[in-house]
Amino acid sequence: MKKNQNILILFFIVLTFTSCYNTILPFRIPTSNPIIPNNEIIKDIPRYENGKIFKYYKFTKQKQKQLKLYIPENGYDSLMYRFWFTYPEGFHQFGELLELSFVPNQKPIAKYYKLDIFFNPTREYEVINFSLDTLIKVPKSGWNKLIDTLNILNIKNLPTIEDLDEFKDTSKKDDLFNNTSLTVLTEVSTSSKYRFYEYNSFNKYKNITEVNNIFKLIKYLRKEFKMVDIDSDWYKE
Repeated sequence: MKKNQNILILFFIVLTFTSCYNTILPFRIPTSNPIIPNNEIIKDIPRYENGKIFKYYKFTKQKQKQLKLYIPENGYDSLMYRFWFTYPEGFHQFGELLELSFVPNQKPIAKYYKLDIFFNPTREYEVINFSLDTLIKVPKSGWNKLIDTLNILNIKNLPTIEDLDEFKDTSKKDDLFNNTSLTVLTEVSTSSKYRFYEYNSFNKYKNITEVNNIFKLIKYLRKEFKMVDIDSDWYKE
């Protein structure tokens, strides 16, 4: 009887720990990976060498769920971009999301989110404690200029930084999220395909064309949509 009681007590302790994302645990109990929708949409979601999905993809889906956003892995008619800006330093972090939606015969839509995030490394979970979203009707230089910039920089088709031959980082195997520089996560969704990729260490790899393209886009978007001013140190390694 006593043994059963101990098992029951242990069960409730574990249940309490695993259901609380705001509590730093004395041990590591990672949350489960997100379920990727099983449908006809082609998905380009990078994985580590051990086959696991990227940590930042996992964090992105956590925030998406909390913000109750559309699931881009289900496809989008006709084109959607999401740019997640992550500032990975400490438990309490600032985050941003810029979502651009393009639908035929409709005006494009831009939504800018500012996020207060609590990062729990023992659960591998990002909790959004506060969010503020703003609808932006027109970027500073107009939609045509923005669309041209996205196309010129090939944002729709860029690879993730880990797939570049010039990129060297021993942490790419399973814990790249431990970096301390601005990391920009891009989601691209169309009627037939979904893509996810990430870039960081912009100053270190600025001579790589693909990294420089994202770097140019970041600076362009921040001005066009009057995003929060950030310290240039965030672009360092």
